[in-house]
Amino acid sequence: MCCLALSLGLGSAASQTLAQAAAPPAIEDVGAVLDKTQAAVTRIQERLKQKPQGIEDTELVAMRDTLQEAQSRADDIAAQLEPELAGVQARLKELGTPAPDAPEPPDIAQQRAQLAKRQSLLDSQIKLARLMGVDARQGQDQISVLRRARFQAELGERTQSLLTPSFWRNVMRDAPRDMRRLDGLLGELGDSLRAVPTHVWSTALVLALLLLLGGEVGRRGLATFTVRHTQPARLRRSIFAVLTVVLYTVVPGLLATILLFVLRWRGGLEADLSAFLQQSVIVVYLAGAMAGLGTVLLSPARPSWRLPALTDELANTLAWVPAVFAVTFALAWAAQRLLELIIASLSTILLVNGAMTVALNILIGFTALSLRSSLRGRAQQASAEASAAASPVISWARAVPSVLVFVISVSLVAFLLGFIALSSLVAQEIIWLTVIGSITYLLVVLITDVFDSLVAKVGREQAAGLLSAQQARTRCQLLVLLSGMLRLMLVLSAIALVLLPFGENPGEWLQRRLGFLTAGFKVGEAQIRPASIASTMIVLLAGVYAVRVLRTWISDQFLPVTRLDESMRTSAANLVGYLGYFAVVMMAISSLGIGLERMAWIVSALSVGIGFGLQAVVQNFVSGVILVAERPIKVGDWVSLDGGVEGNVRKISARATEIEMFDCSTMIVPNSEFITKKVRNVTMANPLGVVTLKFNMPLNVNADVVRDIMKTAMDTQQEVLDKPAPAVTLETFSEVVLTFSATCYVSSPRHVGRVRSELMFDILSALRKRDIKMHAMPPAGDPSAPAPAGSAAPPPAAPPL
Repeated sequence: MCCLALSLGLGSAASQTLAQAAAPPAIEDVGAVLDKTQAAVTRIQERLKQKPQGIEDTELVAMRDTLQEAQSRADDIAAQLEPELAGVQARLKELGTPAPDAPEPPDIAQQRAQLAKRQSLLDSQIKLARLMGVDARQGQDQISVLRRARFQAELGERTQSLLTPSFWRNVMRDAPRDMRRLDGLLGELGDSLRAVPTHVWSTALVLALLLLLGGEVGRRGLATFTVRHTQPARLRRSIFAVLTVVLYTVVPGLLATILLFVLRWRGGLEADLSAFLQQSVIVVYLAGAMAGLGTVLLSPARPSWRLPALTDELANTLAWVPAVFAVTFALAWAAQRLLELIIASLSTILLVNGAMTVALNILIGFTALSLRSSLRGRAQQASAEASAAASPVISWARAVPSVLVFVISVSLVAFLLGFIALSSLVAQEIIWLTVIGSITYLLVVLITDVFDSLVAKVGREQAAGLLSAQQARTRCQLLVLLSGMLRLMLVLSAIALVLLPFGENPGEWLQRRLGFLTAGFKVGEAQIRPASIASTMIVLLAGVYAVRVLRTWISDQFLPVTRLDESMRTSAANLVGYLGYFAVVMMAISSLGIGLERMAWIVSALSVGIGFGLQAVVQNFVSGVILVAERPIKVGDWVSLDGGVEGNVRKISARATEIEMFDCSTMIVPNSEFITKKVRNVTMANPLGVVTLKFNMPLNVNADVVRDIMKTAMDTQQEVLDKPAPAVTLETFSEVVLTFSATCYVSSPRHVGRVRSELMFDILSALRKRDIKMHAMPPAGDPSAPAPAGSAAPPPAAPPL
């Protein structure tokens, strides 16, 4: 595609298109340009009022071009002056209204007078430019109506039939004069070619040979290249088809560009002849695209790569049609333009146009007959049940070739009767419809295969564990929605191009039918511009993608090299994401044409909504911002809330916090719960865990031995920290029991339960090895019973009622 764009840029037609798409230069003398433009528009309006039916079509085209240029110039002037007028008005607003009871400084008064004069001049010029734009647009509409009426009238005119002797007598009479004019034109081209130096010819020939060689190598190796660089799926066929069309378009077009470069080497060609050559290059590109489309849709050499469901017999039968069609189309256009250049006689024009019309009709008829025969053969082979179950769409598709054969038959009969213009128009519209339909079909298939491949990729990533089920479902929904929108836009564009009115210039039609995209339309007091809506969607999509990329970079690359811990890095990345999305929304609103200063009504509506239904949402959002800023809890903390909610903080989002409880379930807690209620954060201030053990031993036991056993167990446990050092104390004793208490520290409160269990196992094992028995528990319900080993004493019994 880059090569295609570069080759088109070599011609002046592409350069003119790019120049029109570029930003218009600033107009220096606005008053003079307005006067000149107004004079031109007024002159054309007067000419149209006198005798519009007597104006020739070439003059109408020139007048339409002049009005289009005047309208464009008027729009440019208005667009250039409006910002200046806004600046002048803002400056006057800054100066304020002069006080009636106090004299104004002379410099301020002089500046105010100059600004007021400039404001009046700019306002009048903008109004005049807009008025001229309206007049120019009305003149274009009037010319379009005249040309369309004239064209429709010409369709019904009957000329001499090619079967009558008088027609051939006129051809024999006018042919010598037309041949002399054609010889003069060809002689001018020959002189230009003979004036080209030998080294230029050699260079052009080498480039042409290299281009032909590269095109042939590309044509033969394109399938291998596609197989090596794409996955074995339907997308491979679509990519191969598109690349083939591009190859068929670029190679002939570049060859024509090289020839045009050689012909223009010395210059000196007439303007009309130079324009003809320039347009011929574009026609060669179009003919190459037509040949490429037909080749990839038929694909006679590679049936497995064929996109539509066509039989091999039909594909082989029509294999030669695309190339012949493309050549005939290019020759028909070139012949018609040459006849205009040499100002050929009517008989010669009818002869050439008639021959090209017959050739195109025969090609279209042969294609339609072959397609109808193929469809009938397939219908006969199908079973009666399948035929009965055929959908209406398939039935209509099968009827298209028969309708096409009937239309071509009527066209040929009209041609024989002398309605050559009507027959030519029928052939041209069929070709136009076929080209638009083929391009739309190819692009729709490409879009479908691309997005189906992306959906399959999301499925593979979900199966590999790279995406969660929710993420995969969301991405698949977005991909399917985007695919449907793109295909709908293509189909609607194709329908609009197919319904292009007969005899109307494509550029004029686009300006008339699609001009509202930039101008917009009003709904009440709101000005809606579809182009602004499209730019807003682009800003939203690009902005969201940019924020995601920025957040990923900050989270994965920048924050890990800072001193922030993991929870703070997550919070900072989320905050950057929120701010980025807010900025994207603001830019999208600005691109929509709504100034931020005009959003007071939106703020008012939001305040009302917050007051009634969004209060809790906003409260949770503000609480989430406070959690990120003050950090009373962090990701990874062990927290406990009222109601038995206790677990590890896994995620702090804008509205709620996810807590993974110890039974592996997840509790979603609104952020306001952490701000307005009591929260116990086990790991906030001190990350160490405390392990406490209590044992009841008989009174006659050796206390020093028991202390050593407990001290040794804690010293040999690897998870017990040396600092603070473990300690064993004798908490209390009575006539029958001694209560020992052991305390040690571990690296995290989450390890307390496991370490306590290991220590109790080790202590019990050591006591049994030394045959030391623990104190026997009294019967249950004895209030004097000491607490069991490894636990605290139970609370005293409640007094009786």
